[in-house]
Amino acid sequence: MLNSHVIKMDVQADLQQFDVFTRLTSKSLQKFLPHFYYRCYKKNQCLFMQGDPRDKIFFLLDGFVMYERASQDGDMLYLDFIKKNQMFPYGGIFQDKAYQDTAIAVTDVHLYFIQTHILEEFFRTNPKQLIYIIHKLSDILNLHQKRVQRILIPNAQERVLHSIQFLMEDLGVKDDGQIIIPCPLTASHISKLSGTTRETVSLFMNQLKRENVISVSAKKIRILQPDYFKEI
Repeated sequence: MLNSHVIKMDVQADLQQFDVFTRLTSKSLQKFLPHFYYRCYKKNQCLFMQGDPRDKIFFLLDGFVMYERASQDGDMLYLDFIKKNQMFPYGGIFQDKAYQDTAIAVTDVHLYFIQTHILEEFFRTNPKQLIYIIHKLSDILNLHQKRVQRILIPNAQERVLHSIQFLMEDLGVKDDGQIIIPCPLTASHISKLSGTTRETVSLFMNQLKRENVISVSAKKIRILQPDYFKEI
């Protein structure tokens, strides 16, 4: 049974780590604290399914969550990752009645959630927060436009390269001149991102390892030569 209860710890300090709340005064945020709940999910557990009622908004404290979206035929249409200190989902805010994607815990995760209608009403009555949401949605749209442009190129190896670059820019953490992607990733994940086969991904990643561009340990990719991707 999942742990779910009203927060007894320092929820205010935790929530102020999220960009969406950094512009709020403590007094403004405090009145919403009783509406936030804490929950832990184990690796591979589902947070919500594509088509489920969009009744909760989540705030990820730790770990990684993966979005998947499939067609009616079961073909994979979309894959993305959420890292800590991010609110999700942004897509469909003020509009959708159902989740557009399935969200799965890639690692053990710890998060807060609040009922969607409460948070949306809060945004509606706070112009500064509403402007932030608009800017955030614009940033997400621009990011995914660039991502689509990168994976539409014909060459499969280049699509793999661009997908690794996208993951490095989105999830990467600098580490002594190198960059580590702390989210555990499989060849299957990268093949879905790049629209290629797992075999193509495995072969090309092995080539990058031989060239000392990347290394992989416990499914975590370390970019040994970040400049290699900047030169693409």
